[in-house]
Amino acid sequence: MRSLNPRQDSNTRNMAGQAAGYTGISLPKQQNGVVLIITLIVLVAMTLAAIALVRSVDTGNVVAGNMAFKQGAALAGDSGTETAITWLTGVAGVAASQTDDPSNGYYATSQETLDMTGNSGNPARSLVDWDGNNCNGAVAGGTAAACIQPAALIPANAAGYAARYIIHRLCPSAGLPNNCASTAATIAGTSSGAKDYTSKGGLSGTAEVEYYRITTRIRGPRNTTSYVETIIHF
Repeated sequence: MRSLNPRQDSNTRNMAGQAAGYTGISLPKQQNGVVLIITLIVLVAMTLAAIALVRSVDTGNVVAGNMAFKQGAALAGDSGTETAITWLTGVAGVAASQTDDPSNGYYATSQETLDMTGNSGNPARSLVDWDGNNCNGAVAGGTAAACIQPAALIPANAAGYAARYIIHRLCPSAGLPNNCASTAATIAGTSSGAKDYTSKGGLSGTAEVEYYRITTRIRGPRNTTSYVETIIHF
C-alpha cells in the first residue's frame, strides 16, 4: 500500500540518491597552484626593483657628495694659487728668480722629471714632499731619485681643505733666462704682435716674458685630493 505522506516520500528519495552515490552538491575542482607561482614571481620582481631603486638613490647621493667635495677642493686650490702668485709677484723677472728657493717652494727650472701626483713607477722620477714625510722614504727605497720641497702648508679653511703649492720657472737651467718658455710682450710703437718662444730671432723691439707653473695640491675631508696647475706670466 503506497504512503500518502509527501515528506516521507521525499526522504525516501534522498536516501535512495545517497545510496546511489549522488549527493546533489558539486565538489570544488582540485587547485593546481598556478596563481601562487605567478604571485611569487611578481613579488620577486617587485623586490628586485625596490633594491635597484635604493641602490640607484645611494649611488646618486655618493656622486653628488663627490662633486661637492671636488668643488670645495677647487675653491681651496684657487686660494692656494693666489697665495703663490702674491709671493711670486716680488720675485718674477729679477735676480731672485734665477735660483732655487726651496723654503718657499720655488725652483728656477721646470724639473721635467718631477712626478707631481706620485703615480709614476719610473725610479728616475723626482717626487714632491706634499705630506712633509720626506716622500715616505722613496729616495732611500730606490723608487725615486729626489724629494722636492714645496711651500709651507696653507692652514685648512673652515671647510677643512688645506693646500700646498710648488712653483717652477719654465726654463731648462737656472741663471739668466736661456731657451725658457716665454713670449714677446709688445712694446708700443716698435712691434705689433707677439712671437713664439721657439723662434726668438727676427723681431725687434720686444722684451721676453718668462712663464711660471704653479701646481697646488689640496687635501680635504674624506681624503679628498685635488691638483690645480696654473701657467702665468707677469
